[in-house]
Amino acid sequence: MTALPSESPPIRALVVDDDPIIVQLLCAFLRSRGYEAEDCADGQEALERVRDGGINLVLTDRHMPRMDGLALCRAIRALRSDAYIYCIMLTTAREESSLVAAMEAGVDDFVPKPIRLQELGARLRAAERVLGLEAGLASRNRDLAEAYEQLSRELELARVLQLGQLPPAGNFGRIGFDWVFEASGYVGGDIFDYFELPGGCVGFFLADVSGHGVAAAMMAFHVQQQLRAVSQYVAPPVLQAQGLGAAAVAAVTEYNRRFLQMKETSLYLTLLYGLIDPAAGQLAVVQAGHPPALHAARAQDELVPVGDGGLPVGILPEPGYEAVVLPFGAGARLALYSDGITDCQDTAGQEFGIDRLRQLLQRHRDETLNEAGRRLHAALRAWHGDGPFHDDVTFLAVEGR
Repeated sequence: MTALPSESPPIRALVVDDDPIIVQLLCAFLRSRGYEAEDCADGQEALERVRDGGINLVLTDRHMPRMDGLALCRAIRALRSDAYIYCIMLTTAREESSLVAAMEAGVDDFVPKPIRLQELGARLRAAERVLGLEAGLASRNRDLAEAYEQLSRELELARVLQLGQLPPAGNFGRIGFDWVFEASGYVGGDIFDYFELPGGCVGFFLADVSGHGVAAAMMAFHVQQQLRAVSQYVAPPVLQAQGLGAAAVAAVTEYNRRFLQMKETSLYLTLLYGLIDPAAGQLAVVQAGHPPALHAARAQDELVPVGDGGLPVGILPEPGYEAVVLPFGAGARLALYSDGITDCQDTAGQEFGIDRLRQLLQRHRDETLNEAGRRLHAALRAWHGDGPFHDDVTFLAVEGR
């Protein structure tokens, strides 16, 4: 008995021929090779047996009653089957047109009559290799599907955890915050936060880590934790000694130093960092490669861009950051956003742009921060259309009250 290759699946063969002598010969030969073998007298009966499942090798005659071999092979190829069914045709036809027709019908190989068992054995070894490769591919596909399911579950958990890290909308005394966030994938590289500092000041930031996916999301988590910590111990003493603008610069400069010390990747981030002194009615903003914030000092003022660039965090050890100090009392507003908003494209490839953003926020200047955010999100969705955004969409609004 000839053993099957170790990578080959068990072969269940179906012999289809209306000649009982050929059927008996073939079934005996197949069983001698370790196959399971069944037989049918015509194509119609064979098709029903294939539909029942389990058959992965069919040896069929070309000419049979009710349904011939070509029609049987075409019908087999039309079936939705998880496993490949290898088809060998027994034929006396030597004409090229007949062989072409058989191949177009889905025949994999041919065995001429009268049957020579040595040649049939060689054809079966080819069938074993093909079925073994197909079984191995199917197994790998199952493994990939299981890995994808596991990855999807883990990414969904990461998404939930990332959203859980975002601060709730609310107030710190006379300073109010609200936001809109939609990641382009399971997790995003955008992060924002706001927090109270010793002495009554309020810190906030919006950062956009380069790239997408898990690495960017992990770096975004690092940004949030480190910027909070740096703000707590760097900003207050500098604020007392040198003022609000110097404190904001000191916090971003220190985080840039830490970032360069720890990073071992090509990631970097753009950042817009701010400190608000509610008692003094002042705001200091440091721009590190991030799109400019939109600022209005009073309720009746128009929103205007603030800042002219700066280097992203993680590029140079001495980036030379500067702060812009602005009035920020009752009725003042500041809008921070990621380039996922301004770069958002419609179906024609036109970008949403900063002017359209500013005009939209200006039209809804008298509405609450939450209402303005919802209007922006609806406008972006209408602009982009269905489907995920190509970049993270992040909007952070700040208001003096």
